[in-house]
Amino acid sequence: MEYYEQRIATLEAEVREVTARLNQNSQNSSKPPSGRKPGGQLGHPPHQRAFVPIEKVDTVVVCKPEPCRRCGKPLTGSDPEPWRQQVVELPPVRPHLTEYQRHRLRGTGCGITTCGELPGEVGATCYGPRLASIVALCTGGYRMSKRMVVSFCRDVFGSELSVGEICQIEQRVTNAVAPAVEEAAVYVQSYDLSIEEPSWKEQRKRRTLWTRVTSQLSVFTSATGRGVAGLQQVVGDWYCGTLTTDRAQVDDSQPLRRRPVCWSQLMRDFR
Repeated sequence: MEYYEQRIATLEAEVREVTARLNQNSQNSSKPPSGRKPGGQLGHPPHQRAFVPIEKVDTVVVCKPEPCRRCGKPLTGSDPEPWRQQVVELPPVRPHLTEYQRHRLRGTGCGITTCGELPGEVGATCYGPRLASIVALCTGGYRMSKRMVVSFCRDVFGSELSVGEICQIEQRVTNAVAPAVEEAAVYVQSYDLSIEEPSWKEQRKRRTLWTRVTSQLSVFTSATGRGVAGLQQVVGDWYCGTLTTDRAQVDDSQPLRRRPVCWSQLMRDFR
């Protein structure tokens, strides 16, 4: 009898241990959410970095062994298929500073002073187009604050910019790309559109980011509202293509099917 009681106690302990293991998850243990071990799983195809073609490599360093690792005698020749390892590195970043000296010369005949003109591509600012493009990318594309961009330019490029200059650069880039943005806005009105209107913050104010997507490009327009007036403004009254939107009524059996835009229905939806 004592043997069976010990056997039952042992089996109950094993059942409790197995039950505890089965009840483990990512919240009460160190196991990942999927229950699998971290890293590549068995049978998962490897994802390796592809080699850049040799003609696009800047520097090739040939590493040949000199003596044989066993007999120590000199080695000659070349391996037709050497082991390759490519290392990507950035060149040392140093701002390229150009000084323009405008000479003022006095005419020998009249005595009037004439000052030399700056080249046409040089503006009155203290930064070039590449630096301006990177600053605009940081503030617009990567949503970095102006003070963060100031630190980034100082630490990475060695260029000292003020917060006020960041604002000037943003305005300059905005004016420079305005014709291309206008051209893109006209382009999308001639093709089928997928439109979204997510919330957006601009200068701490809530706005709507109207997003017009085609197979070739996307256009974003910031507006104060997401109603009928905003829709008419970004799409245009004469639009006659196919408009895909999550607010339009579609057949439940074919949720991804697009249909020609019906202005009366869309107006009711956005009201």
